[in-house]
Amino acid sequence: MIDKGRKEIFFLFLLHYNDTCKVNPSFTVGECKVVKLNILNMKNFLDTVNSCSGKVNMLCPDGKIQNINGEEKIQGSLWRQYSQNKNCLRLVLEVPNPTDYMNIVSYYAGDC
Repeated sequence: MIDKGRKEIFFLFLLHYNDTCKVNPSFTVGECKVVKLNILNMKNFLDTVNSCSGKVNMLCPDGKIQNINGEEKIQGSLWRQYSQNKNCLRLVLEVPNPTDYMNIVSYYAGDC
């Protein structure tokens, strides 16, 4: 079932860092798997992130990269944004560990 206006198809693809974060040229060092997510269940999303063994980097629009795995302060901020946006939050993540990446993709596919 598609909740009109709230769900969208997610895309998995390879991007150059400079395609994602043009503000900061230090991100132009090759390809990296990036996933764009529309989070509708923040608790399950953060449970999945916190179960990862490595970094889960959030790519910010200003070019900043923040690891959100286990970072309570950042996760608290994400919760506030999620609540303010009527329980929906768009994120762009870079996950270096392939197993962690697949766990997040599997969580997201199951959440849709």
